[in-house]
Amino acid sequence: MITEKKLADMDKYRRTTQLDFAVEALRAAILSGEMKMGERVNEVAVTNRLNISRTTFREALRQMEEAGLLIREPFKGTFVREFTDKEIKEINDLQGALECHAVELILEKGKNKKKDMKPLYKIVSQMESMDSKCSQEEHNELHIEFHRNLVLLSDNQLLYRVWNDLSQQFRVAMAVSQGIYQMSGETVNFAKNHREIADAILEGDREKAQRRIKEHVTNSEKQESNRL
Repeated sequence: MITEKKLADMDKYRRTTQLDFAVEALRAAILSGEMKMGERVNEVAVTNRLNISRTTFREALRQMEEAGLLIREPFKGTFVREFTDKEIKEINDLQGALECHAVELILEKGKNKKKDMKPLYKIVSQMESMDSKCSQEEHNELHIEFHRNLVLLSDNQLLYRVWNDLSQQFRVAMAVSQGIYQMSGETVNFAKNHREIADAILEGDREKAQRRIKEHVTNSEKQESNRL
């Protein structure tokens, strides 16, 4: 017999699953450009499309606000956050600083052996096998996974937690900037830039690895500026 507690647990699981689904759907819509920056989030349209309750919808909005992807304006509604050029630069600079510190920790701990580096090189190989038909979302997912694994390799939970807490804003900056690789046919550079970072870490060349990370971020900013 299913107890009241079991029913409550099942209901909680169902609501959590629906919430995760709603958050991921909203995130994907923003990062793919389906929901444009500055666009008002339509509660009726979203709840109907995702077949979720208003309670789940509002909790998903709250989480997305905390992640910095949505912004609530009193008496107007909730909107997809518009990032200025200055904010994009600040986001990229912060990401670069965190990952440069990760490089220092990786080398200090000797975590740059071939066996440690396998996850990074696996992602680079996936990047190299991509072609112009691949979507911007696919590019961005591989990009974020490379950088996530780089920070994880530092074996510093606090650093990773800070990086991960900011990862949604990193994703936005990447979605804005990294689409350039696909739009300009520069998929080769997309993979090449990441391989150079991995190679420098494997070689134990801290300065080169950090320089490649900074150049990587700066290059994204320059390409975005040129597109605008």
